Amino acid sequence: MADSQFSRRSLFGAAAGLCLAGRVEAEPGHAWPGGARAAVSLTYDDGLNSQLDNAVPELKRLGLKATFFLTEDNAHWRLADWEALARDGNEVANHTVSHPCVRVGAAVFLGVQAEIDRMEGYLDTHFGVDRERTYAYPCGYLGVGHGDRRSRFARYRRMLERDGVVAARTTAGGPNRPQVAAADPLHLHAFEPTYDSDGVGPALRYLNETVAQGGWAILVFHEVLPRWHGDGDASVATHNKILAHIAALDVWCAPMGQVFDYVKAHWGRPARTL
Repeated sequence: MADSQFSRRSLFGAAAGLCLAGRVEAEPGHAWPGGARAAVSLTYDDGLNSQLDNAVPELKRLGLKATFFLTEDNAHWRLADWEALARDGNEVANHTVSHPCVRVGAAVFLGVQAEIDRMEGYLDTHFGVDRERTYAYPCGYLGVGHGDRRSRFARYRRMLERDGVVAARTTAGGPNRPQVAAADPLHLHAFEPTYDSDGVGPALRYLNETVAQGGWAILVFHEVLPRWHGDGDASVATHNKILAHIAALDVWCAPMGQVFDYVKAHWGRPARTL
């Protein structure tokens, strides 16, 4: 995957086509908790007020827990609310201090590392050191600094590993196969169902495909507003319909870090002994 942006809808279409060409079932001998047919993680980026005001009430009503990838620049305005959200069983995680998207040059490399380090410290101070250490790539870019794609990707991964990040989420790709997620946890696929338009259809198709595969869907939301205004937004009505569909499915819905821990324990390779 290149580290430049594409249409989220076109990327999902390509991934779905690959999945339909050869369906993948969860590895025999393993199962999701409670016998669920698939797993779903709801993730919300940027630490936005509209998430607290419009998304959280519906999550609470349905008994769903989610992951909120915070930036310090946004979260500090309502820190007490985010702290209460974490105490209620939701996951809060690193989306850097200021959400930098620029990704080339030595100065940028140092700047991104500082952003990740500082945000981990902020989260440790306000949410404790025992939390799940997960990450969402700002703007979906997976590489940083100069060099070819492999070098840029490897550099970013080393930065995350230095801060103890165990799983990181992109903004594209088909449903996660548990075996692949366990083997490549810093490249978890995700889908932004309302990025290009405000409708439930893309989310429902993605979720149904996930159930058919026995996989893990990670959905991404940003602003959750009374009306859809543009790329990245979700209207309250559409957001709530998607959540209602998830609540009605035979799936395990849990924060991203919690699902990853389960995936690692059940599909990860056993540690080698010397």
